[in-house]
Amino acid sequence: MNEIATESGLAVFQFIELLTIISVLSIVFIIFLLLFIKNNEKNKRLEEQNKEERLMFETITQVQESERNRISHDLHDTVTQDIRTALLFVHKIQNSKDFTQLTEEQKSLLDKVHQIEEQNLKNIRSIIRNLTPPEIESANIVQLISEFCVNVSESGGIPCKNYAEKSELYNKLTEEQKLHVFRIVQESVNNAVKHSGASEISVIVREKCDGEKNRLVFLISDDGSGIGAKTDDATGTRSEQALVASGTHLGLRGMKSRAMLLGAELQIKSDAESGTQVKLTLPVK
Repeated sequence: MNEIATESGLAVFQFIELLTIISVLSIVFIIFLLLFIKNNEKNKRLEEQNKEERLMFETITQVQESERNRISHDLHDTVTQDIRTALLFVHKIQNSKDFTQLTEEQKSLLDKVHQIEEQNLKNIRSIIRNLTPPEIESANIVQLISEFCVNVSESGGIPCKNYAEKSELYNKLTEEQKLHVFRIVQESVNNAVKHSGASEISVIVREKCDGEKNRLVFLISDDGSGIGAKTDDATGTRSEQALVASGTHLGLRGMKSRAMLLGAELQIKSDAESGTQVKLTLPVK
């Protein structure tokens, strides 16, 4: 009887132990299930938030480009026409019979007006080309960047060197991709011209292949004093987050937004020793 009682007690104990294990496993399963559901809902919220942000950025960039086009057309239809008219009047005076009757001082002033208006016309044309690159549909991105660097070197007073490796990927970019890449390069170079105190700017374009993944890398660098005087650590280097957070006036947020629309990676590094480097890595199908 004692043995039967012992075996019965052992069986009951084992049964209770099994129920306990099952209960613990059930609780763990429920906890993991709740965490999974919560994480899944969080991911859905983040996905919806990203979609909303993407739509917002797309709307903002579309408005920006529309405004650039409007300003470009206004400049072309008004200011450039007025300058051409002024130059025409100057030419008429210089080629008239009365020109010989003018004093040397008057002739000199007229010549200065002619030079100023010629320079104004050149500057306006450069501004228009920067606002809306006319070859965005037909030219590849390397041609657009090369021409932009030439304009910067001529008008900005700072040499802007450009180098691009040969690649078939340049011709595979869509018009929208070319426009966003051009704007990022343009903003980076303009920041270097206006804010870095650099003596030289370089724009390098190369192809990067990792197995079946093809990428184009755009590297914009300068030898200036970096973006902003305040640094995040003893090395004098500013973090990308700090740069974007404090660099709204430099268009860094806009650059990050365009990179997001491209599905590209944008890295920004800036310090007082080596200047600023902007690296855009664009996947190309």
